[in-house]
Amino acid sequence: MPTARLLRVLWSAICASGLLLMVVFGALADRETAPLADSAEGAFYVVALVAFAATAGAFALVRAMETRLLRAGSDAEAEGVVRSLGIAALAVAELPAICAGVAAFLTGDPLVLAFGATLFGFAALTWPSDDRVAHWLGLHRRG
Repeated sequence: MPTARLLRVLWSAICASGLLLMVVFGALADRETAPLADSAEGAFYVVALVAFAATAGAFALVRAMETRLLRAGSDAEAEGVVRSLGIAALAVAELPAICAGVAAFLTGDPLVLAFGATLFGFAALTWPSDDRVAHWLGLHRRG
């Protein structure tokens, strides 16, 4: 299925960019030279809040995508909804990885990188397999 293949490539690219950012900033994190080392605890909690909110927002976008698919009038419109809202959901899910990498670099605390795992959890739960994409695209026929 071409749509599923395209989405898998995009899902993989977004996950790879989040992972790369976390690895690079994590490698550069140094408690001795970090400009916000004294604020590590506060940054940890801010990134935790961002991870919670972004993951909830990403799942809300998937739910909105499924709702819009029920009202889609054609296969082409359904594909557009899946592409636009599906990719937007994964982009929102990437936010904790970005924030975690930046926080690790600024505070020198690599523990905050753990919140970047929410991106990979979300991606695993919504991975665009052929069956899942076929289900999503079939929703407009049920509505």
